[in-house]
Amino acid sequence: MVQLQTYRWLAGLLLLVVYLVVRHISATMDGPTLTVSPPEARMPFVTEFALPDLEGTLVQWSALRGRPVLLNLWATWCSPCRIEMPSIQLLYQDYWARGFEVLAVALDTAGHTVVAPFVQQQQWTFPVLLDPQNMLGARLQVPGIPATYLLDKWGRIVSFAVGAHDWQTRSVRLLVEQLLTEDGAGPTP
Repeated sequence: MVQLQTYRWLAGLLLLVVYLVVRHISATMDGPTLTVSPPEARMPFVTEFALPDLEGTLVQWSALRGRPVLLNLWATWCSPCRIEMPSIQLLYQDYWARGFEVLAVALDTAGHTVVAPFVQQQQWTFPVLLDPQNMLGARLQVPGIPATYLLDKWGRIVSFAVGAHDWQTRSVRLLVEQLLTEDGAGPTP
């Protein structure tokens, strides 16, 4: 009888833990709460960096000025990264022709050997950069991955999110639309 009560108590505790985990995952997958801070209140992102893409071409951060950018730090072994990437791909497909850019920085230590086949299998079309030494992640002091920065046309931080998110929500799409149409809000010389 005591064993049966113990099993029921453990089963109840297990159900509570499962409920809380599912609730947490659901809450984070609803998408980040994104608000646009006024352009004059936005903080600059980082100084120049350059990382190779999957073809070995060096991509410089400064080359993206004039376009809103979603910068995502991720790895092939990261489950939350894998969960959010399809929504990033859809966002890129919907807005790249209008000047929106996505840069996915892979932090896998094996670099090209692991990342290139993975990206090809997933059929992602946005640029993927390689950072096997995690130089950018360390420089940004990201607390975990996936870590995503949404930046305006002048490279200032509009939003920052850690963890998997749905980048196809209405609020994200409205924000991207707003960033694409912003003008005259660049930093004064």
